[in-house]
Amino acid sequence: MAPPFTVATIAREPLPVMARFLTWYLDQGAARIIVYLDDPADPAKDAFTHPRISFVPCTPDFWATLGLSPDKRFTRRQNAAITAAYHALGDGWLLAVDADELMHFAGKTLAQAVQGFPADVVAVSVATAEQVFLSDGSQAFRLPIPRATVNAIYGEDAPLFRPRFGLVGHADGKSFHRAGRPDIRLRQHWAHDAADNRIVDRRLDHGDGAHLLHFATPNYAHWRAKMEWRAGASGFAEAVKVALQDRAKCADPEAAYRALYDTLHVLTPETEAQLDAVGGLMRRLEV
Repeated sequence: MAPPFTVATIAREPLPVMARFLTWYLDQGAARIIVYLDDPADPAKDAFTHPRISFVPCTPDFWATLGLSPDKRFTRRQNAAITAAYHALGDGWLLAVDADELMHFAGKTLAQAVQGFPADVVAVSVATAEQVFLSDGSQAFRLPIPRATVNAIYGEDAPLFRPRFGLVGHADGKSFHRAGRPDIRLRQHWAHDAADNRIVDRRLDHGDGAHLLHFATPNYAHWRAKMEWRAGASGFAEAVKVALQDRAKCADPEAAYRALYDTLHVLTPETEAQLDAVGGLMRRLEV
């Protein structure tokens, strides 16, 4: 019998984003989807019903069971929730992702992919493919590239992209974790053992047909709404934070923010061609 996989996330997202997330992972063969609702009153728990979906409202009482309170920083609460999900597993794999991330393996479902993971592997990490927009308005996915290539393509804007290998969001991706390790704690991208060593047995990327599709900035309004939060956390690299601070001092900050968004997330035809030439752009998904 194939090992099952469970998906866990902590979310505070609009219903359309949640619907995409749940539909994707149900279709991918998840045995269970656990959604920790950062807002205990989130309407998602009433909008979606399915025997394989479990919603956990993150009330103060819930956080108390994990030794936390609702005012602790989000990443700490996130790590505690997904670690709890992992240790509740009886067998199979846990995939810990955000609600704006869809794990994709070319030519197979995730249920088929985990069936093929070697028996001696306990953690499989998959690199990020980041949503961007082309000059005609269509969507593509930007892939991590070497930092020297980032410099060559982006020129004076390279500091905005270089820290994360050509991406604006995280390049580290997310991981599958095999059940049964009592000593590990999960973090956003990897698990760590009792000695705080990172656990990554296998690293998959575009060459393996494996991608974590990251839909972090579907439009300017979404980006603008989360800008301050990401600037105060690890959502933006330092160079992007400095760029935001500089634009806040402009005569027209909103226009400056919009121009920065376009620089970060909308490719010019020239940049599109350069990324194509180095294998840094994925236009279509093999399903």
